[in-house]
Amino acid sequence: MFAQDFVQAEEVVQKKWIWKNIEITISDPSDAERSDVITTSLEDYQRISKGGKVMTTEETKKTFGAPLYRPVAAHLPLLSSNGLITQYFTLKDGKLGEPVQKLAHWDIFRKEREWAAVTQDIDTYTMDILNRKERVHETYPAYMKVMQIPGSDNVATLTPFQNSDVKRLAVHILDPKGKVIRLQIIGNLSEKDLIRLASAFKPSSE
Repeated sequence: MFAQDFVQAEEVVQKKWIWKNIEITISDPSDAERSDVITTSLEDYQRISKGGKVMTTEETKKTFGAPLYRPVAAHLPLLSSNGLITQYFTLKDGKLGEPVQKLAHWDIFRKEREWAAVTQDIDTYTMDILNRKERVHETYPAYMKVMQIPGSDNVATLTPFQNSDVKRLAVHILDPKGKVIRLQIIGNLSEKDLIRLASAFKPSSE
């Protein structure tokens, strides 16, 4: 359902969306508002995708905690796929807390000059928001686009970068078991092809 709905999604010119208990507002344009500048290349993402404990896709499926989305009939050749566990520390009262491990899955695509890096993980931040009882308000800058996916509970944001043809498409998918899967695609594809690539990802059986 996700793939079909995403292909049929059309941009709706509006400034407010409601997704579950999250109210998303697009701010008015401002002269001081600029998107981020990005200098990262495909080679950088290939290096980052291996910058931790590397797992196979099959190993990732067993520990991901939700259906892992896999590309089916993608229009770009798949160069590499792997799970990646990275470790980071949190600060509490000015002191380092216990180390936290984060699992994500990486897919790298390239065809001639076109490329895309796709990551997916469990978005615990958004899960916490959805579990709250009160309405939560979030405001996004005017240069971003928000897309509500017709016929589904999925919401997507598109972010361009300054002085670059690189864009990031982030899709939030609410799993029937209450898990929020975040699928992020970053690359130098057109908006249409970013959506096309996202539509190729379908849930695999656990």
